[in-house]
Amino acid sequence: MAELETLRRIIGPEECDILGHMNVSRYFACVSDAGFGIMAAFGLGRGDVVGGKRQSFAVVHSDATFHSEVLAGEGIYMRSHVTEIGRRSASFHHRMYRVADDKLLFETLFKCVLMDLERRRATVINEDMQAAMRAFLLEP
Repeated sequence: MAELETLRRIIGPEECDILGHMNVSRYFACVSDAGFGIMAAFGLGRGDVVGGKRQSFAVVHSDATFHSEVLAGEGIYMRSHVTEIGRRSASFHHRMYRVADDKLLFETLFKCVLMDLERRRATVINEDMQAAMRAFLLEP
């Protein structure tokens, strides 16, 4: 499977700034939603975050590239995959495309730690989760 679509939506005018394009904060809001999309795909869904395991990946470093403007009314989609799986951390690559022409608009690499939400500390990614994550692993 490797890479999957993790978000699809239309950009609203309220998401744009005085320059007329999507505000930087909205790019990262889309990536945040895409992050929850890929986590759900490998078995860490809403029930595990807010109940159950009480775990979630949390960003500790990001590297982003803005390739082209995004304007109000444009449809976008994101594709995501895992690039690295460590003992307590993993890296996720998210790419945003325009629906109309599949043009790459934005991409970011997020280094994340698996957080124990009760203790508010990084925790070990167990073998089952690592195995599930490997289905979405594409090395750079």
